[in-house]
This record gives sequence, structure tokens and C-alpha cells, in this order.
Amino acid sequence: MLSKIMALIKAHQRIYIYRHVNPDPDAIGTQAGLVRMLRLSFPEKQIFSVGSPSSSLAWISEEMSVTNLPTVNDLVIVVDCANQARINGPLPVAPTIKIDHHPNLDPYGKEVNWVEDDVSSCAELIYKLYQTDSSELVFDLQVANDLYAGIVGDTVDFSTADTTSETFTTAAALRRLGVDVATISHQVTAINLRTSRLFGFVLNNLEVDQNGLACIIIPQGVLKSYAIAWGEEDAVVSLPGKLEEVEMWLMFIESPEGNYRVHIRSKKIPIDGIARQFNGGGHPLASGTYVDSLEEIEALIQATYQTLVGKPISELNK
Repeated sequence: MLSKIMALIKAHQRIYIYRHVNPDPDAIGTQAGLVRMLRLSFPEKQIFSVGSPSSSLAWISEEMSVTNLPTVNDLVIVVDCANQARINGPLPVAPTIKIDHHPNLDPYGKEVNWVEDDVSSCAELIYKLYQTDSSELVFDLQVANDLYAGIVGDTVDFSTADTTSETFTTAAALRRLGVDVATISHQVTAINLRTSRLFGFVLNNLEVDQNGLACIIIPQGVLKSYAIAWGEEDAVVSLPGKLEEVEMWLMFIESPEGNYRVHIRSKKIPIDGIARQFNGGGHPLASGTYVDSLEEIEALIQATYQTLVGKPISELNK
């Protein structure tokens, strides 16, 4: 499979690399790292990053979007995106290669679907690609920085259940190349004063029931009152999980368009099936989707409650 990926890369003069909407450090780091590695390795080729800019992750890469879109003669690679519907940016041709670490429920890559859902981050896969053909692929400190940011972001500083010994081996290899691990870890986890006030809002308004299900709705009015730009609110998503009493949590964040971005998280029980019920997806313990109304919010809460407790809310008091 990796040989086929390399053959496709060598065979195309123009390569477009996409990632998912609402990017996290792994999406941006993987995309930026792969783009730079291919540019260094094949300077005669044109390599493009596609997607909407992310102000909160500009420290990884600000290079996004293109004027000329891919044609059937170009190579399209999508990284860190489980579902084709979540690919960010205009996509006039079908993706040729999918590189991902989420459950492969939507194998949209026409030629290759390289998916390893037991790997902690997509950035790890890009380093594995480099290792398999290090004689032809060029790797420098900036590529290492990009991939390390992706690993730290998706493992939440190496604390998630899918952080493996291979994760640490990859991180160690990147560190030997000169990665400033302290600076990158700080950048991934740092918050500003405006965001710190949102932390306070979440802790003051989070509803936690006796079974360990936590829920909160964050309206656009709250984000605007704290001058939080869309995307900056991601910093609070992991906060409920720090509470001992919480086993699962749902965070509904109103978007500028009026619908709600939903973060579904769990400490032990898989919840990706819930996300798929509502046209979303993700990892077993960290998934997400979008809903359009308060009625859908209630339905999602009901489904999550049933997953946690084993029976519907309506039967709890019988």
C-alpha cells in the first residue's frame, strides 16, 4: 500500500492535500508536514494545501486554500478525515488517496485507503511513510515540528488510551531531529485570558447527573461576550473530563450559522456509534457531529444516556 502511494506521488506533477473541517493540531500538522516533506523531496512538483485557514492553529501553518483546483490529471490526498462529507475545501474530483486513523467506515479513496485505526494520530502515519522510503523522502526540522504537534494534539500530551509504545518511539525520533517539545506542548495546550473566561463558564454551567453524564450548551452569545473566535472554543472540549464524577460528556457549541457543533467524549465506553447515528463520526472515545435544533440536542442526549446507563431515560425511574 505504501509503495502504491509513493508510485502515485511520483506519477503526478500536481498534488493537492486536503484535511477535515474544523481542524485540530493533528489535521493541520499532518497536512503541513506532508506538504513540506513532498516539496523538499520533489522540488519539481507543485504541492498544494487546501482548506480554510485556522487562526488558532496558525502557529503550525497558515498556508491554506488554493486558486486553481485539482483536475482528473492531478493527485488528491486527504489526511485525517474519516468521512468524505467532512473534507474541507472545494473538491471537483474524487480523492485518490485517503490517509487516516479513524475507523474506516467511508473508504472514499479511489486508489488507496490507508487507514490504521489503532494508531494514535495521522501524523504518526506520515512518519511511517517517511520511514518506508527514507532514501527518497526528505525530512527536516519543520516537518518534524508539524508532525510532533499533531501527535501531541491527538494524544492530549500522550495521555489517551491509544497512545502506544510506537507513539513514543516516533516522538523520540522527532525529538532527536531537534523538536522543541516544551514549546510545542505549550502551544498545543496554551489558552489566553479570553478563553480562560470560557473555562469558567463551562465549569459554572456544566450539568452532571448521578450516572456521570455531563452536558452543556454554549450559545454564540457567550462566545461573542468573551470575544472568542470560532475555533478557539475547542480549548474547553476536554475540560469536563478532568472531573472525577464525569464518565461521558456532550458539549453543544452554537456555530455562527446557528446550528450546533457537538463534541462527544467518553473515558471508557465507546461513543462513536452515537455520533454515527447523528451523521457524525470519529474515534471510539472522541467523536463529533452537527445538529440543527434543540430537539436534536435532546435526542442526542437521550442516545448518549442509553449508551452510558444501558436503558433509556424514560425507564430509569420505573
